[in-house]
Amino acid sequence: MAVRVGNRTYKNIEQWQVDYIKSNYSLKLTEIADAIGIDYRRVGEIINLLGIKRQRHKKIYLPRNEEVLSELKNPYLSHVEIAHKYGVTDTCVAKRRKELNVKVRKKNYDTLIEKHVEKILVELDLAFIKQKRIEKWSIDFYLGRGFCIDVNGEWSHSKDKVKDRDRRKKIYLLDKGFKYLVIKEEELNTLDSVRVKIREFTMGFPC
Repeated sequence: MAVRVGNRTYKNIEQWQVDYIKSNYSLKLTEIADAIGIDYRRVGEIINLLGIKRQRHKKIYLPRNEEVLSELKNPYLSHVEIAHKYGVTDTCVAKRRKELNVKVRKKNYDTLIEKHVEKILVELDLAFIKQKRIEKWSIDFYLGRGFCIDVNGEWSHSKDKVKDRDRRKKIYLLDKGFKYLVIKEEELNTLDSVRVKIREFTMGFPC
């Protein structure tokens, strides 16, 4: 089914993809493109046709000082924790640590981004089970009645083998009739929008 945007008609784009662009235009073009499976240049083209004005994202660099160096060398601090403190991406932290040959120890407790989502779920009065196993898959937050929410960190879910696993996981859950929502780390820059997204996902959630 063709979709018309401005004065152009797209045959290989669906309305939900255009709607996603409208709602998430403030994200990076590449982030939008990855989320909806459209080339980032086409995303920019659609944004222009929609007449949306957006600001380009300025790259923020991790400071080079003794405090940051000490934290980078601390194997018990996650990429996400350091990234959150300095306002950078966990990819930036991971690259710097790779230069320093620092190995990070895996932790059994929640990541910061999961804590943000957990807080929202509590605010919305939604009961949940953390790290629920469904066959071979682990779900970050299982709300019951087949409703599943995962929180994907930018660094850990940027690798090709993890992206492939994420695709297979989504296909499996949807084929089995589960309701599945993925929240990406970059979306947590605006918690209000995540709150709305979860509220819409659970709309009509059985009592």
